Amino acid sequence: MSTRAAAAEVTRARLIDAAIERFAADGIGASFDAVAADAGVTKGALYHHFGSKDGLVQEVYKEAVRRHAARVIDASAQGTGRERVLALIDSSARLYTSRTPFYRLLVALHLTAAIERPELAEVARRVQRNQREFMIGLVREGQRDGSIDPGFDPESIGLTLDAALDGFLVHQFEPPASQRRWIAKFRSLMEDLL
Repeated sequence: MSTRAAAAEVTRARLIDAAIERFAADGIGASFDAVAADAGVTKGALYHHFGSKDGLVQEVYKEAVRRHAARVIDASAQGTGRERVLALIDSSARLYTSRTPFYRLLVALHLTAAIERPELAEVARRVQRNQREFMIGLVREGQRDGSIDPGFDPESIGLTLDAALDGFLVHQFEPPASQRRWIAKFRSLMEDLL
């Protein structure tokens, strides 16, 4: 990669970081001007890298999903398939209930993709498909290593995990004590089931 291309990548990453911070603080409607100022560049630099505000929102959504996925995958990287499934539940629950600006933004982006911004829908579908496949893969791994009952349909378990974890993400609007109780009940159910 040339020095110029490397510098452009650094600027692009800085712009995405600034947009994530600004959108988390002020909502997705935050202005291009504010994001540019936060990154220390001109508004023209944003247009150069993303083409439009919609292009920036789409890249922020992709990056927010990547960051969340990296955290969850890292947390569920060790152990048997069963241990990895339970670690996935634990880490997702901890992150979703953190109520940090980043996770409030992630919820807003998911809801926006479903309701207001059809250009984000394909990103959301791809994310969901990858998430489901990862969870189904963990169940299959557990069946291969003997930690999960081989009599279960791995797709059914993976889809149930996916649906429950998506539900926990949007439960950020509920009181934290309720969230923790529901997650604990779901985790206990999965322990018993697996």
